Amino acid sequence: MGLDKGKAKSVLSQTFIENNSELNEDQASEFVIKSELKIKGLEEERAADDKLNAAKQIVKDLNAGYSSAIKYERAKISFLLEKIEEIQSGQVNPTSGLNN
Repeated sequence: MGLDKGKAKSVLSQTFIENNSELNEDQASEFVIKSELKIKGLEEERAADDKLNAAKQIVKDLNAGYSSAIKYERAKISFLLEKIEEIQSGQVNPTSGLNN
């Protein structure tokens, strides 16, 4: 599942650990079910959170310009590397200094 036992202990309060260290299987199963239901509710609440969704859209919009610029620069590099390869193979401008 999610966290391993060591990491779970670092997230949980010491009080929770102490209060629940002697649970039987039925009690532990009941807590698991309650926690799963809480997680489902929190995930649904997060998905419906207008402020969070608006913030995600703002990040997406702000990131779009950077992504486009990076994509453009990578395309330039790709094109130029292909051009250099053509020149070095003698296909273009055989008198270029790059051919030596």
